[in-house]
Amino acid sequence: MNETSLYALLRPLRILVLGYGNVTQAFLPLLVSRSEWLGRELGIHPLISGIGTRSGGFFVHPTGITPEQLAQKTEARTWFASQSMQVRDATAFIQAGRSAGTSLLLELTTLQPRDGEPALTHIRTALQHGMDVITANKGPVAHAQNALQALARQRDVQFRFESTVMDGLPLINLAQFTLQAVEIRAFRALLNTTSGLVLSMLEQGFTLEQAILKAQQLGVAESDPWYDLDGWDAVMKTTILANNLLDAHITPAMVEREGIRDITSEDIFAAALSGAPLRLVSSASRVRGMVTASVRPQPIKADDILHVAKGTTSVISLDTEAMGTITLVEHEPLVLQTAYGVLSDLITIFRQKRST
Repeated sequence: MNETSLYALLRPLRILVLGYGNVTQAFLPLLVSRSEWLGRELGIHPLISGIGTRSGGFFVHPTGITPEQLAQKTEARTWFASQSMQVRDATAFIQAGRSAGTSLLLELTTLQPRDGEPALTHIRTALQHGMDVITANKGPVAHAQNALQALARQRDVQFRFESTVMDGLPLINLAQFTLQAVEIRAFRALLNTTSGLVLSMLEQGFTLEQAILKAQQLGVAESDPWYDLDGWDAVMKTTILANNLLDAHITPAMVEREGIRDITSEDIFAAALSGAPLRLVSSASRVRGMVTASVRPQPIKADDILHVAKGTTSVISLDTEAMGTITLVEHEPLVLQTAYGVLSDLITIFRQKRST
């Protein structure tokens, strides 16, 4: 049976992609490599119906293009645009995609921590149009998760965001599907890979500029690295985790924040020499029904479980009532892990659709 005949037996999954940064560029080849598995296990074959960026424009293809076709092109986004219809803005992009039968939006634009816009509007618009939504963007989830999930339930679609915290590590899914009723009481974590990498390189004598450049080359830094270094990225993640793990109802403004901007080189060297290097620690706990959360630099002693994190490694330690302390470590993640988190959300959505 040839590829065309095989596709005819599978359900097309038409996808709109907003944003064409590192995550999207890692996700598309991953999607190609898992296409056979998606067909065999879920009975679907993906089609890219649209690619949109604020700087490059918004383009929708009437029938969709296979990820395999895109993977064969050196300038995939430019080639896709040449085959497609351009629309004026993100709202028209979502509307046109929906009219062409698209059922899933991947919102993969960059973080704007102040209010989560414009990604928040993108997600809300797609949900209102009856589309499932997956995002790796922390802003909309931190600022408006409850409202977006309520809208998703109203429209009988799903809103998922595994990649917003610790990349592809199944932390949100772990709490939702595996640690049900375990009662997580608190967590401590190193969640911002950029700040950890920068601090470790400064300890080794590199300049701040060299450390930031390295983080950007690895694809772990936000487009504005000060979102990371001033603690905003960690605040977004801490908010998401507090709301999903501790059943809190907090906003980013309720998380106490202190970044690493004002730490002197002398303090960084002294802490490292003492055996307790400074790292940007996220924490939250529930005491008598009230959840408090913070992000601040703290010394990590050798007997602290967070001390296992080196370079860009992330770690979270959960204090639970039924399972004691559980610690998860993500060793030196790259952008591929974030892309896998997006893929895992896609799989979760369609597994749940098949079970209903």
